[in-house]
Amino acid sequence: MALAIIFYLLLYFGMSLCVGIIAGGGGYAATSLTDAVDEDDVTLEVVSTNGFLSTDYIEFSDGEKVLYAGTTDTSFTGCTRGYEESTATVHAIGAMIYTTSASTVNNAMGFNVAATVDSMGKWSIVTVPWNFATKTVPRLLMMPYQLFVGDLVIFAVILVIIQVAIVITIAMSFIGARRV
Repeated sequence: MALAIIFYLLLYFGMSLCVGIIAGGGGYAATSLTDAVDEDDVTLEVVSTNGFLSTDYIEFSDGEKVLYAGTTDTSFTGCTRGYEESTATVHAIGAMIYTTSASTVNNAMGFNVAATVDSMGKWSIVTVPWNFATKTVPRLLMMPYQLFVGDLVIFAVILVIIQVAIVITIAMSFIGARRV
């Protein structure tokens, strides 16, 4: 029973993150390129800039960060490629672009939730929990918590609580803890 409760809680939190990324809520947004770009392009043509701030920085899935000065409905303008010591690279049509929040969540989860849902359709109801169980949970157990500083400390606390709950549940299942 305890395993079922822990699994449900992990699934609930994982799916909540998925919904935030997919819906573009809570600062999570993603789009893709409609034109290929090279290292020195200063305008990025995308499907939509809905959900992105009017000026901010974005991140490609390969880690390149781009500072942009403005947006139109379908482009980021005044771009500074290779922002924050990342490397400006060539990107093909369809390359995914994220807000830094969405990119951070995808990196922490170990897989791209939005891309999984888009590519798997109805099967995402199976693949997202599977990826969560096989990729995210192991990452939680081996998370380098010293990376969480400042306002992110609360995330470290939450992750430690989840980690402790997982370890206790696994230990109880191995030692055969029974209800009295």
